[in-house]
Amino acid sequence: MNNKFNGDWIIRDNISITNISKVVKQGIQTTSPISLDSKSTTGENVKQYDLFQYLNNNPAIDKIKEKILLNLEKYLDVKLNNLKLLSAWTVLGYKNSYHTLHKHNNKQNHVSSVLYLNVKKVGSFYYVYKKNEEIKCGTHKPHIGDLLIFPVWLWHGTYPQSKGLRQTLNLDFEII
Repeated sequence: MNNKFNGDWIIRDNISITNISKVVKQGIQTTSPISLDSKSTTGENVKQYDLFQYLNNNPAIDKIKEKILLNLEKYLDVKLNNLKLLSAWTVLGYKNSYHTLHKHNNKQNHVSSVLYLNVKKVGSFYYVYKKNEEIKCGTHKPHIGDLLIFPVWLWHGTYPQSKGLRQTLNLDFEII
């Protein structure tokens, strides 16, 4: 794996979500919310749905995979073959919901992504990274269609949100 994957980084892009939102909505109808006991998802007004079985090999994901591959190649100066979906879930958060600081794992060849399907005036995504041996914190105020791409070991979370719905589609991939 290219040395640029070793450090902390985050890539921000935007993607049309029209078809993706429809597919996610259909996926939600095929399953029940999961227990949040061991999840970073927090708050009384929040639901999370595991969509891996529904989205694995779904053509709607191909558009996101293509966008992630293009960004990784461009910003990290690497040539990649493909991405294998490892996990997929959507979170519907309302007033006072948030995500505690967390990371997904430490695997060198895994990448995480967050796609914003719906946002109102909500709290920001935050992340903690190391730069020149110094620990720093960055934030991103999301808009609909924002796609964040980052290594799975990057610590991140969200601030509690105000009114409205924040919905994300979260995808973890193995780089192959």
